[in-house]
Amino acid sequence: MVRKIILQLLISIVIIFTLTSAFVFTIVQINKSRPEKRDKLYELNTTNDDLVQTIAYYLVKPILESALDHYIEKHGLKEYLKEITQQEREENSINFYEITEGSGSRALCGQEVLLQMYKISNNLAIPLPNQVLNVTLKIGQDDWKEVGLGIMGMKEGGERVVTVNITNDNKTNFNSYYVKLIEVKDRYPDSVNNMMIFNDLINRAGKQVRCGDEVSIKYSVMGHNGEYIIKDQTAQFKVGDKRVPLAIELGVVGMRAGNNRTIISPSELLDVTDGMLIGDIDFDEENVSIINLSLDAKT
Repeated sequence: MVRKIILQLLISIVIIFTLTSAFVFTIVQINKSRPEKRDKLYELNTTNDDLVQTIAYYLVKPILESALDHYIEKHGLKEYLKEITQQEREENSINFYEITEGSGSRALCGQEVLLQMYKISNNLAIPLPNQVLNVTLKIGQDDWKEVGLGIMGMKEGGERVVTVNITNDNKTNFNSYYVKLIEVKDRYPDSVNNMMIFNDLINRAGKQVRCGDEVSIKYSVMGHNGEYIIKDQTAQFKVGDKRVPLAIELGVVGMRAGNNRTIISPSELLDVTDGMLIGDIDFDEENVSIINLSLDAKT
């Protein structure tokens, strides 16, 4: 009697295991030929492809997704996750590979530079061109904007491969360019390398400010003794257009909406010239100044 019960249990286990395996392998084949829609803000994956984990993935996944969807909806995280996903795409849209570092002046936001460049074909079977184009551009401008952002920080004489990723309908295409920085035409004072930037400790989601973006900031300027020279003033400008002092222009790059930043700046980086959007700043020409920036959350 006991043997009969054990045999029936074994047969039942074998049948269940066989049916489950057939079900899983059928789903796997369907998904290989017709990938699932990426309409969720998260993705569940297995660490490897053994049978047990594959079964768990396709049987337990709907339950986990349902629980996660309910939690996200209940706690209002949908917009936050969308923002984080979009933020990661934007921040990873431009990458570069350093070939030669160079030894001259660095290229920074708003500067006019002379480049040698050519587009690298995605088809590696096509030989590289023998000639390169000489291109003059202003970093942050609309023409060649992505390439310009990819060369920020380069030194004269340096060479890079800049890759621009473009995502449409969850499909990523990329263009790659070889660039060599020949000359930085309008040089900034060497003291830009002595700017000290301190971010607040609040980790907020949001788009990072890039050269060429339109921003609205609130700023205050203090002397080295901590006394205010200017307090709680507002400026709206396009980063790189040189309509605000250089310390503010370069200091806002990399901020996120709603964040605060403190900058310790050499005096000459606060010079105000004709046509700037802010008034004269009566700063101490012999000592550093302290600048507090707050980026509008709507930027």
